[in-house]
Amino acid sequence: GEVAAEIPAKALAENTPLYERKLLSEPPEYVKLAWEWTSGKLPTCDVRGIEVHGEFLSWQDILLKLLNTPSIASKSWVYRQYDHQVQNNTVLLPGGADAAVLRLRPLSGSTVTPWESGVAATVDCNSRYVYLDPYEGAKAVVAEAARNLSCVGAQPLAVTDNLNFGSPEKEIGYWQLAYACKGISEGCKELGTPVTGGNVSLYNETFDAQGNPQAIYPTPVVGMVGLIEDLQKICGQGWQNVGDGIYLLGLPVSVKLELGGSEYLAVIHHTVAGKPPKIDFALERDVQQVCRYGISHKWISSAHDSAEGGLVVALAECCLSGNLGASINLGISSNGECRFDEVLFGEGGARILVSIPGTYQQVWESYLQAHLGNNWQKLGSVVNLSSGLTVSTLDDYEVMRMDIPQMGNVYHQAIAQRLAFYE
Repeated sequence: GEVAAEIPAKALAENTPLYERKLLSEPPEYVKLAWEWTSGKLPTCDVRGIEVHGEFLSWQDILLKLLNTPSIASKSWVYRQYDHQVQNNTVLLPGGADAAVLRLRPLSGSTVTPWESGVAATVDCNSRYVYLDPYEGAKAVVAEAARNLSCVGAQPLAVTDNLNFGSPEKEIGYWQLAYACKGISEGCKELGTPVTGGNVSLYNETFDAQGNPQAIYPTPVVGMVGLIEDLQKICGQGWQNVGDGIYLLGLPVSVKLELGGSEYLAVIHHTVAGKPPKIDFALERDVQQVCRYGISHKWISSAHDSAEGGLVVALAECCLSGNLGASINLGISSNGECRFDEVLFGEGGARILVSIPGTYQQVWESYLQAHLGNNWQKLGSVVNLSSGLTVSTLDDYEVMRMDIPQMGNVYHQAIAQRLAFYE
């Protein structure tokens, strides 16, 4: 054929034009206003629940509402449309763990002895965090991706990103893009996960009711892969055995977590405001290393990170995935000064929930004390399905008692019902 065009490689790789755009020297006005919000602006609450827009909601009511949101609800309606067992290399099925786990097989004709290594992969983003603080929000995306890999026993290795933003020709859009990239860069440096590639989608806008162009939330999606050296040493997110101890790794319940940018604040109070959680990378590294070590020694039966929805949503997901209940004691008083919505639904804190068989609990607790200090807490134990999920205070006040099948019906049908498909 005829040559249609010839372009020197240098022109594409080194001599590409660079945009010179002005970067805002301080956060835009919408961010400043959002950061003024504090939980003190919410209605008062107690151990029973909270009044929202004139209606009293128990904590049970709120948990069911959160399990019914697309961000938290089961994504099974989506992933069941696809063949996730092509070539029979899938080790952990979708929905069963915080990350997918695939078997690595030698190439056909290879003289390499078959080995039992695998790769884990996850995709994460919290666009609400990034909207409220592109820098801290992007760091949180990287941290959660690594945490998800650690929950299946994988050592995080590398990242690919997919940056979805509005127009970079607008000051706010450019500011969001610049600081999100900076946050991803810092997060990857802190966790030793280089960015190997990615893609960018800009100018994502639609029109609001008044006909004005409105940018999407800044959405930097991070895909992260990790290495599992021994596929016999992995775990899912669901409880495995009645009687196993349930432990919280990361900041204990008594440490105040904020509600800024949380799913609870957005869904229950229809408010997108506050500052998203700041990532403590030293704590992240310690918690994730402890989790991986526990899995590699087969001390840990299950592991699941606490992310959107906070602690009780994570507990509910462990119950639903394992089809078992949990008896939880928060270790705080029912008449203390804390806000119970912050305790139950606050996000952040580098938290992971794990379950440990009784035979390993003594050595496990000694290991935790040596490597995490006070950044862990025993919450309770796994119980049978009929006992449900119970959450109590130090003085034995029952904050909530949830029926597992009821939670499951809400959690598994939420997306299908919104799409008018019923299973």
